[in-house]
Amino acid sequence: MNSKDKVALVTGAASGIGRATVERFSKEGALVVASDLREDVLAQVKSKFPEVHLINGDVTRSEDTHRIVRETEAQFGQLNILVNSAGIVTRNLGTDVDFEEGWDKVIEVNVKGTMLMCHAAVDAMRNHGGGTIVNVGSIMSFGGYPNSLPFSDGFNPYPASKGAVAQMTRDMGVRLIKENIRINAVCPGFVYTRLTKKATEIPEVLEAMVELHPIGRLGRPEEIANVIAFLASDEASFVVGATWMVDGGWAAQ
Repeated sequence: MNSKDKVALVTGAASGIGRATVERFSKEGALVVASDLREDVLAQVKSKFPEVHLINGDVTRSEDTHRIVRETEAQFGQLNILVNSAGIVTRNLGTDVDFEEGWDKVIEVNVKGTMLMCHAAVDAMRNHGGGTIVNVGSIMSFGGYPNSLPFSDGFNPYPASKGAVAQMTRDMGVRLIKENIRINAVCPGFVYTRLTKKATEIPEVLEAMVELHPIGRLGRPEEIANVIAFLASDEASFVVGATWMVDGGWAAQ
């Protein structure tokens, strides 16, 4: 796989899978734009990879998504790859957020944010003969939380949001490939990231999470980034509208 000289825009780039993806593309010689709402944390990416271009922005705001794409084009002349890694879970929103606010926020970031970034990027890709988009879904794109985990009473918005990401990927994928815009999703099992930190700090919850994966452990962000890099590469040219599970065997049980 080689993304050398391709322009890659990664959202949710300040940490976790997004940051690992920035690092992977940077090492391959891509021209990387890292975008995140958390400007202070995003600056840490720049300290490690000074060649990466930073753009602060909110994926839930249409004006921001179009600005992020415009600034990417202004910096590098085009946009070849978009990775939608921005995402949230309710347990990280704080105790002052009520049920409805939490539901709305998760749907807004995970679903609307992915859609708005795709919409803005597709316009740019059309102007340059095509491109590729990799959305970050989840194993929760395909089912609810297991009863062994204390994450849901049946009303957690995260599975619904990631189910929507998978379906958007299929719909966009089959429609936009005719314009040489190839769209797929990577759907991880549980990975050690900021989103899972509060859960993995509780020994009994971590044990239950690990038991869901036949491989016997959680994933690492760089393992997901490796698959993202493949799906974004020319080697995956026949992969269209797919939802790739990278889950340590969870779904195969």
